[in-house]
Amino acid sequence: MKFTSLTTAYLLVLWTALRPTIVGAEEAAGAGACTSAGGSTAALQIPASAIAKAPYVTPPDELWLPDEDELTVVDIMGCGQYQPPEEQCAAADNGNGNTEPLLLKQVEIGQMPQFGTKQALQVLYQAELAWKGGMGVWTQMSLAERCTAIEAFFKELASKREEMVQALMWEIGKNRLDAESEFDRTVQFANSVIQTIRTDPEFGGSWKEIGSTTAFVRRAAIGIILALGPYNYPLNEAYSALIPALLMGNICILKVPTVGGLVHLLTIEAFSKTLPAGTIHFIAGSGRATMPPLMKTGAIDGLAFIGGSKAADDLISKHPHPHRLKVFLQLVRCFMSAGTLVVVTSISVTQLVCLCFVFVLRPPTSGSK
Repeated sequence: MKFTSLTTAYLLVLWTALRPTIVGAEEAAGAGACTSAGGSTAALQIPASAIAKAPYVTPPDELWLPDEDELTVVDIMGCGQYQPPEEQCAAADNGNGNTEPLLLKQVEIGQMPQFGTKQALQVLYQAELAWKGGMGVWTQMSLAERCTAIEAFFKELASKREEMVQALMWEIGKNRLDAESEFDRTVQFANSVIQTIRTDPEFGGSWKEIGSTTAFVRRAAIGIILALGPYNYPLNEAYSALIPALLMGNICILKVPTVGGLVHLLTIEAFSKTLPAGTIHFIAGSGRATMPPLMKTGAIDGLAFIGGSKAADDLISKHPHPHRLKVFLQLVRCFMSAGTLVVVTSISVTQLVCLCFVFVLRPPTSGSK
C-alpha cells in the first residue's frame, strides 16, 4: 500500500466547542494558549493531556480491499491542533519584548483507503454477485428475518458507541452532546422503521382485489442501491437511506465522505457479524473518480443522494437509463438575501416506499395454461 498525508483543514474556532468536552472545561480553561509579553493569545491549542484521548481508526484486518497492492491509504488528521509539551511557550523573549509562536501540529486519528475507478468497479462486481438478479441470500430472506438481522446489527454496534462518538468529535469537530445524539437518533430511527414494517400492512404481502382481478401484492427489492453520505452528519443522514434500503432486501454500496468517513470503518465488524457476505459495500476516495464510472455501467438500480441539485443532476445523467433509475434525493439549496442564509431541504417522507417496488402476482384464470 502507498501512504500519503491528508489534512482536514478546519478553522481553529471550530475546536473551541470540541476541546472542553474532551479534556474537561476546567483543564481546557486552565491550559490556555501561549501568551506574548503583551498578554495577547499567540495560538489556540489543545492541552497536551487531550492527545492521549484521541482515537485511531483503521480499516479492520479482515476487510476485503480490491487490488490492495495498488490501493492508496491516507492518514486522517483530527481537526484540533496542539503544541508538544516540551515546546509549549518555549519561544524565548529576544530581549525586545517580542516572542515568536511555534507552529501547531495536528493529531493523526486514523487511516482511510482511497479507491479509484478500478477499485470502485471491482466493488460493484461483488455487489452484483450478491444481488444475483434478485436471487441473492439477503434478498431471498423474509422481511421478518431481515428486520431481525438489522436489530442484531445495532445491538452489536452498541459496543462501538463510545469509539464512534470520539471519531465524530475528533474528525469533524462535533461536541460530545451532538455526537452522542447523532448515534442515538440513528438507532431510534432504525427501530422506528422496523416497528413500522412490522405493524403497517403496507409492507406485508396480502391478497387484494383490483377491479375484477384478485392479486397477491407484496413489496420487493429494487436491486443495487448507491448511497452517498454527507460529512456533517455522516452516520445519521447516510443511514436514513441505507437502513430502509437494506430492510427491503436491496444490496447497498455506501460512498463514505472524504471527511467524516472514519465512523463508518467502525461499523464494518458489526455488519460482517450480522449480515450475509456482500450485502453492504463501502467505497472511500474521490467521488469524481468513483461515482460516475459506477453510474455509467447501468448496474446501479437506485441512487440515494444528499447534496446539491447540480451534483445530483450530473450524477443521474451519467446513467445510461436515467428514467429507469430509482432516485431518492435530499437536495440543499442556499439563498443569500439581505445577509441571511436560508437552506431549503427537499426530502421524501416515504423512504421505505422509494426503495422498493410493488410486486403483483395475479393467479391464472380458469382457461389459461
